[in-house]
Amino acid sequence: CYAELSGRIPSAGSSYAYAFVALGELPAFITAFMLTLEFLLSGSAVARSWGDKVVEWLRVELSVSEEFISILQPGYGINPMACLVSIITTLLVLWGVKESKLVTDFFTWIKVFLVIFMTVGGFILFNPANMTPLVPPEFGAAGILRGSISSFFGYLGFDAVCCVAGEAINPERNLPLSIVTTLCIVTFLYIAAAISLVGMQYYTDISPESGFPEAFKSNNVEWAAQLTAAGEVVTLPVVVLISIIIQPRLQFAMANDGLIPEWFGEIKNGALFAGVLMTLFATFVPFSMLDDFVSAGILVAFTITNCSLVVMRRESVNHRLEKLLALFNLSSFITCMILSHVGHIGWTLTPLSIYIAWKISRTCPPTSFGNSQLYIHEKYFTTPLVPYVPCLGMFVNYFLISQLSIFGIGFLVIYASVAVMLYFAYGSCKMTTRGWEDQHYSQVDAKDGRVIPPNAVIT
Repeated sequence: CYAELSGRIPSAGSSYAYAFVALGELPAFITAFMLTLEFLLSGSAVARSWGDKVVEWLRVELSVSEEFISILQPGYGINPMACLVSIITTLLVLWGVKESKLVTDFFTWIKVFLVIFMTVGGFILFNPANMTPLVPPEFGAAGILRGSISSFFGYLGFDAVCCVAGEAINPERNLPLSIVTTLCIVTFLYIAAAISLVGMQYYTDISPESGFPEAFKSNNVEWAAQLTAAGEVVTLPVVVLISIIIQPRLQFAMANDGLIPEWFGEIKNGALFAGVLMTLFATFVPFSMLDDFVSAGILVAFTITNCSLVVMRRESVNHRLEKLLALFNLSSFITCMILSHVGHIGWTLTPLSIYIAWKISRTCPPTSFGNSQLYIHEKYFTTPLVPYVPCLGMFVNYFLISQLSIFGIGFLVIYASVAVMLYFAYGSCKMTTRGWEDQHYSQVDAKDGRVIPPNAVIT
């Protein structure tokens, strides 16, 4: 879905821009708030993780005195090293985009080579006995799903690519290619690294703070342990830097549409604001308190993106599709919550979601399901099997959300309610553009001048 929408709407803002064009102002405003969780708060989480790794590295590898360690870990949830890395990355972005890009590229390549080194090293030390049991009984299938929610933080790079789409060259071609390539590379590295780590050290002994270094150390490969520990400390800040680069682009898009004050239309102003907020969260808020909240927000943003693609594909402008999408989202959410918290009785509700998805398909151009025609456009990548693929994505997102704590889901509802109130208090009054009627978006979406998605069908 992202691959097609990024080619059709190569504008700053990622899911926000897609929701703005397809669904309107309020859904776009809510989406922007969810993306802020993805970019800003996840950056804060990485900064805190880096701070913990630095302390661990200093204590274990460099044998720094406990007096100095107590300064870096004063307690009360305060993380001075997370504050330091947040400030440095913010200053680097304020220094200039060109310099930030050079630093990002340099450390990204180092990070890729480090992951490859750790993965290869893990397979060299691989012990097949560590893979038993394949699914730990104390976690089970539910534990695998919970783990997938935590691990998808490593897949958010493709959304960062979409958020800077306005600066891309030949976006109709390059953005879908970048997204698919990014996902393939990250997925392969993530799976390979996870398997090699578990194969190198039994899963109950893996360190949550310093997995690979401790695993190498347990296999008496000290030099590899020291190298990976130092590598993690050196390369992890690049993730924080990318968060600071991306968040101002989202604010820039919103300011251009009048949803937030025009002061945010200046990238450096947005970077300063985002940097201050990220520094405060990274310094004072333990991420364990916000883990489920942030995860749920990101999944909601993904769901809205799926809805946007379905709306963009409709053959005629009417409100029936929006009502069907609302029903599908509601039925999917209820079904998944019952499945997760009540039992298998929830499966009896899935036919309803399937039926609604079929009704949605009647409003979209022909797909290959029961029809020999495919929706193909000559200028940009098109997602196959729409609306079935987006609807499946929405259902999976809700299933993952249902695995989260009720506290996290409730906190998200409150957060979304605040977004709605802010929209009606400011955004709806200051709005300067109107979705499909905005000439900027229409030119981006269809260079031949058509605003409604063209019915480009090849038999």
